[in-house]
Amino acid sequence: MKRFLIAICSSIFLFACTESSDNIPAFANPNTPEYRALTFFDALYNSKDINLAMKYATKKHRRIIKSYGTTKGYARYVLNMKFDPGVELKIDRTLGQIELGDPNKTTVNILFTGKYLGEMNNDLRKVNFVKVDGEWLISEVDEDPYATQYR
Repeated sequence: MKRFLIAICSSIFLFACTESSDNIPAFANPNTPEYRALTFFDALYNSKDINLAMKYATKKHRRIIKSYGTTKGYARYVLNMKFDPGVELKIDRTLGQIELGDPNKTTVNILFTGKYLGEMNNDLRKVNFVKVDGEWLISEVDEDPYATQYR
């Protein structure tokens, strides 16, 4: 009987301490667009890992990234953003949501804070995601959705 009680108590402690993936914040859950956007830009600007960046992109977007050969080339010519390593990335939650009518598309806004040649730069990008085979992948990166366009 004593062994049975010890086994029951151990089971309760064991299952009470396990963490459910439903309770993980979006930025820490590898299956969410927020996590994938942060990992994508961290790979571009901080770790300089083009393969990791391509892992979270659609097939079409991977071809674009690969055509520039390096993370620096893609960031400079496609994103038009230059930062020294050590960029701070944050999620802007004001517009990030699944599009109404299409549960397979969503957007995430990422705030960038970092230096380039000693000067502090801040920027924002809207990252468009599509769900491909159950995975959120980056289809394109748009300019700042709040910026005023003068033409």
